[in-house]
Amino acid sequence: MRRAVWILHAGVFAALCLLPAAGDQPEGAAPASAAGPEIDASRKNAIVRAVEKVAPSVVGVTTVSFERVDVRYVHPFFNFHWSPGTVHKERPGIGSGVVVRSDGYILTNYHVVEGAREITVTFSDGRDIKVQDTRKDVMVDPGADLAVIRVNATDLAVPDLGDSEDVIIGEWAIAIGNPFGMLIDDPQPTVTAGVVSAVNRNLRLGQDEGGHSYSNMIQTDASINPGNSGGPLVNGVGQVIGINTFIFTKSGGSLGIGFAIPISRAKKIADRLIAGGVQEFWAGFELHPKLTRGLANALGLYTHRAVLITGVADNSPASRAKLNPGDLILAVNGKPVRSADDVERILKDAHVGEDLAMEIVRGRLQFATRLAPEKAPAGQQ
Repeated sequence: MRRAVWILHAGVFAALCLLPAAGDQPEGAAPASAAGPEIDASRKNAIVRAVEKVAPSVVGVTTVSFERVDVRYVHPFFNFHWSPGTVHKERPGIGSGVVVRSDGYILTNYHVVEGAREITVTFSDGRDIKVQDTRKDVMVDPGADLAVIRVNATDLAVPDLGDSEDVIIGEWAIAIGNPFGMLIDDPQPTVTAGVVSAVNRNLRLGQDEGGHSYSNMIQTDASINPGNSGGPLVNGVGQVIGINTFIFTKSGGSLGIGFAIPISRAKKIADRLIAGGVQEFWAGFELHPKLTRGLANALGLYTHRAVLITGVADNSPASRAKLNPGDLILAVNGKPVRSADDVERILKDAHVGEDLAMEIVRGRLQFATRLAPEKAPAGQQ
C-alpha cells in the first residue's frame, strides 16, 4: 500500500514538473476557459438525463431504534457474576425513499423504518426534516415490506411513476439511493446502473432474512446496497419502475442480483396507506400447500398443476363465488397458480372493489367465476 501511494504521488509530482509555468503558454494556444463549461452532448446519455429527472425526489432516511440489552457483570477475581437488568441501546439505521406526493409523503421499505423511534429525512437540497410522531406519521404494511413517511413539507418534487407492467428485460435499470446516510456531508444521492435482468420473480426469504415473501419482483444487476433500500429503480426515460428492496449476497456486497418491488403495486399500497391504513382481506377458503402428482392421482383429480381448495367458510367471498372443497384453482387474474403461496401473493394485492377472476376445475368441468375480496371479519384473515 505504501509503495502504491508513493507511485501515485511520484507520478503527480512528475506531471506537475512537466506543466508549463505561468506565462509560458505556447503561442496561439487558446486559454483553458475558452471552451466554456458546456458538457459535450454525447456525455449526457439516457442515464444522465434520467438521474437529473428523478434525483431531486430521492431522500435519505436515517433512523434510530432502541434494542433491549441484558447487562451482565463478572467479577475479575472471584468469577462472581450478576445481572442488574436490561438497558436500552440506540441502534442507528440508514435507508432511502422517494417522494410520492408533493405535500410531504415519502415511500420506502418497511424494513427501513421497522422499530424506529426517531426518523430524519434528508433531501437533496440539504434540508433535514425530522418526523414529528413516528406513531402517526409512519404508515406501514409489513407484509408488503412497504411504508409511507409523512413530513412537514410542501412543494416537493415528485417523479414520474411509470407502469411496471411495461418493464422490458434488458432495458436500463438505474438504482438511486442514499447508501451512506449521514456518514458523509453530501445530501446528493448515489447512482448505480445496470439492466433489468428478469421480471415476475417470486421469492421467500429465510427466517434469518426476515421471512418475507415477495411476488412479481423486478430483478436487476444494478448494485443495490443496504442504504439503497427504499430508493427508486428508474428506467432509461426517467420513470420510477420499482422500489429497491434487497439483494442476494454471500459476502455482504452486491453480486449483481438485486430485487425491486414493482412501482404499480407499491403505488397502490401507498395510496391505501395514506387513505387509512392496511386492511386484511378475506377470501374465505383454505388451500392445500402444494398438490403433487401422486396426491392428485390418489384423489382422482384432473391435474396436479393447480391449487386444491380444502375448505370453504360459510357466508364468505369464496362461498358467494360458488367455490367448493375439492375444486382446483388453475389461474387467478389470468396468472397460472401452482401452490397456495402463488394464490396468497395475488391476494396480497387485492382490495375491496376489485374482483378476482378465477379459473376453476371441478371434476372434469372447467369454468370461470369471480371472487370479491372483503374486509376480514374479526378473527379472520
